[in-house]
Amino acid sequence: MFASKSNPAPAVLTGLLWDTFGVADAIAALMRGGFSEYEIDALGVLCGRAPDLTDLLFSMGVERERAIFYNNCFADGAMLLIVCTKPGRRARSALKIMRQHGCIVPAHKELYEYAATLPSQRRKNR
Repeated sequence: MFASKSNPAPAVLTGLLWDTFGVADAIAALMRGGFSEYEIDALGVLCGRAPDLTDLLFSMGVERERAIFYNNCFADGAMLLIVCTKPGRRARSALKIMRQHGCIVPAHKELYEYAATLPSQRRKNR
């Protein structure tokens, strides 16, 4: 999820919501937080049967296993909020906003590894 110095790829952050108004609120909050409309995507099916969006999600940078999980959630009416941004502080800011607005953000192994390298964490370990 977060890029390292050896991997400068953008952070692809994802969160599920089952409320369309919640998605709209989260998008508005992200834009107020300085994120552009080009960094934010939302996917979902408002009515009818959800098509298979696994390959689309995978092509957007979502991990294959996670894309399959999200695709299954669409059948239950979930909407997916995706933020592609710079790693580090900007990605943490997006995650915070997403969580504040009800996004269910799955835990990432990379997030735990990244959090362990934060300066505040290093100071606590001394």
